[in-house]
Formats: sequence, structure tokens, C-alpha cells
Amino acid sequence: MKNQKKYFLIACLCIILLFLQHPYLKAQEIDLKNDKLKYEIAIDLQNFFSEGYPEKVLFKINNIKENQIKGAYRLGIGASYWIDKYKITQDNENYNLTAKKQQTNFSLSFGYEFQNQLDRAVFYYGADLGAFVGITDDMDYPHVAEYYNLFFVPFAGVKIFITNSLSVAFEAGIKNFYWWNKEEGGDVNPDNRQYHSYYISKLELPYSLTFNFNF
Repeated sequence: MKNQKKYFLIACLCIILLFLQHPYLKAQEIDLKNDKLKYEIAIDLQNFFSEGYPEKVLFKINNIKENQIKGAYRLGIGASYWIDKYKITQDNENYNLTAKKQQTNFSLSFGYEFQNQLDRAVFYYGADLGAFVGITDDMDYPHVAEYYNLFFVPFAGVKIFITNSLSVAFEAGIKNFYWWNKEEGGDVNPDNRQYHSYYISKLELPYSLTFNFNF
């Protein structure tokens, strides 16, 4: 499923790039050599197609020198919450709660990117440093799990401007993260206490696929 999602996202990027070759769009002048584009909001579309919400949102502050954008400071925020309840009834009127599971996730990242413009395209590279926290609470067993993740991601990407204010961007990155989790309870023994940790370095393709608003 994950590979299918990645292929779908890459296909979407290819379609967007072909769309940008339309004569009308190619005729539009893009002027990025000024200080009007101070900020950028980038919405990551990876989970948007499958889950209905963005995986993260990036807020960028452009680093402008000599009336031209040289790079950008990046702040990324991601959050999600879901709750699943299961109720049964014996009389078609009164429902009793028999199962409940809720999950909360939050991520925060900081980074910087160096940029080089070539016509309508902006090529950039940099790195993100961040953390992820997730908590799952399941009343069935009972079972509570806490997940923590520290990550460092060198990345490279390309951003294509559709207009002066709108653009799409594709990033590839090497995600290095240290992950650990603590769990209490479970389906074997409610008194269980577990601790698990590991380190992974892997290529993320895409690391992000964003739709951007520049202002």
C-alpha cells in the first residue's frame, strides 16, 4: 500500500509538470527576484489523498539578500487525533460502550534550505531536525502505548512556480531517526511493561510533496 501511494504521488507530480508546459502558463512571467515573497506555507499532500488530512504543514521564512531569495528557514508542524468507539445494544435503544481506542500524534521540525532559481524552477537542499510523539490508549485490555521519535533528514527538492504566489514542490530525503516506545498492559498480561528502541536510516521518496502558497 505504501509503495502504491508513493507511485501515485510521483504520478501526480508528473501530471502537474506536464500541465505547467501549457502555453498559457509558460507565457506567464514569474518574478522571484524581489522581497515581496517573504513567507511560504507548504501543505504536505502525502496523507491528504489517503487519510484526508496533510501529514504536516511547513511555514517558511525566506532569507532575502540583495533583493533575492537565497534560502528559507523551515518550521514543520503535524498533528492528528482519532477515536474509535464500539457499542452494542440488547434492546435497540440502550447502547453500552464495549470498546474504545484513541490515538494522538504530534510532530515538530526545524530546518533550513538553500535555494537556486532557474527560470520557473527553484532547486533547493538542506536539512530538517525534529521530533514525534504519539500516544495510543486502548480500554480493551487495558493498553497504553507511548511512541517517541527523534529524526534528522538531509533533503533535496525542486519547486515549480505556477504563478507568483502558487507553486508545487517535490522533496527526496534520507531520514535518520531514533525511535523508542513504552507500553503498559496488552492482550497477554495487563501487568506487562515493555520498552523497545531502534535506529533506522532510509531513503524517503518522496520525503514530501507540497502545494505552496507564497506571500
